[in-house]
Amino acid sequence: MTQAEASSIVKSSRHVIHLTGDLREPAGPLHKYVFLRIYKNLSERMQCFLSEANASREHLEGVVEALRQLLALDVFRDLLKTEDLAIMPAALANRILGPAASIAETKPYQTEATSQQLIGGICEEVLHLLQDCVVPPKMFGLLRQVVPSRQIEIARLMLALERVKLNTARVFIALTPQPQLADSWSPRKQFAGIDAAQLAAMEIEFAELGRTFQNAAERHGPRSLALVAARGYLDRIMGNVRVVKYLAHNFPERFAQFQSILEPL
Repeated sequence: MTQAEASSIVKSSRHVIHLTGDLREPAGPLHKYVFLRIYKNLSERMQCFLSEANASREHLEGVVEALRQLLALDVFRDLLKTEDLAIMPAALANRILGPAASIAETKPYQTEATSQQLIGGICEEVLHLLQDCVVPPKMFGLLRQVVPSRQIEIARLMLALERVKLNTARVFIALTPQPQLADSWSPRKQFAGIDAAQLAAMEIEFAELGRTFQNAAERHGPRSLALVAARGYLDRIMGNVRVVKYLAHNFPERFAQFQSILEPL
């Protein structure tokens, strides 16, 4: 990044003023009960989202597979053409006709290493991500404690969880693997009543849950739009008397499946 580009970022970022001082982490310790409560809340929030995302994925995959099998039948395709139902939303058609539409979903979430120049110890992308958020100034002091790729990961997770808060960041920092700390030789924070083995287990569990959650969060938007399109198309199909009679007589299981998908979520 050139000096001119860095200068442009400094001028455009509402948070840069907080990066000029000697910001440090909050003076008071994060008490054990606060740490455990936030850890539990974040974990439950991610798990709840994953359950909902998995349900949406299963609904969408069910519709796609059912329509793919039905569209392989000449009789069903001709019926749709006759009833002026052959044209379906592109988001749905692409998934039925081939795997190209799902390429973006096959790549697992990764926090790529970044060579971006740091501004006040904070990665440029983090400033962009948090541009529209109200960020406690001391959060930047916390984020400086981890490497740029981990800064980006924490910012994305807080945004996806709608929890851009100081104590949320403190929990993510506390559960950051040692190699991802800016000073990898610094001793890990300890919490009275939580031994090193338990903290290490929490770190591993939280990291895996975070990766799974971020994967689901990144895919959920396009998948939700596709599901909305699929439900709209099914609503048209199930509103056609001839198609309904054909499905109910020849494919009662598909008929029941489409009815269940059209029920309020």
